[in-house]
Amino acid sequence: MVVKKEKKEKVEAIKGLFSESSGLIFTDHTGLSVEGSVVVRDKLAENDAYLKILKNTLALIAAKEIFKDIDLEDILKGPTSVVASKEDIADTAKIIKDFEKEHGTLKIKGGILEEKVLSAENVTKIAGLPSKEVLLTNLAVTMNAPITKLVMALAGLPRNLVMVLDGIRKQKEEE
Repeated sequence: MVVKKEKKEKVEAIKGLFSESSGLIFTDHTGLSVEGSVVVRDKLAENDAYLKILKNTLALIAAKEIFKDIDLEDILKGPTSVVASKEDIADTAKIIKDFEKEHGTLKIKGGILEEKVLSAENVTKIAGLPSKEVLLTNLAVTMNAPITKLVMALAGLPRNLVMVLDGIRKQKEEE
């Protein structure tokens, strides 16, 4: 009875993790050392994300209740951990990709974004995207460009008029 209650509590905790995250990245943590775990968790914490090692059977139970149309059986095989992101999934994926490159652990198995399963390749592509702040800055600059050009063009009209009038004045003074 006690074991069953513990498992139910763990499933509820995993369900909470799945439902409160804006994106999930599943990784294979084979070979992850304690030191590596601390390093990656610190980097993730800076990005409002965290790493949790899962028991696959409990994660599958939780996933079936939270993601009704998603089958995670292929992803939840072997040593699995989940990186839950509350903010920017691109930055989180970038941290995992960089960590995998440096340490050879935390191999990306797949992910979930907006109730859709992502392949490991797609998660890696997301890691290559610029951060949310950079994208918003680029959008603001792009939206601002026509207005800036209009202001410059309108500012040029009075300046050109003044220059023409000044030219006429100089010509009249010479006569």
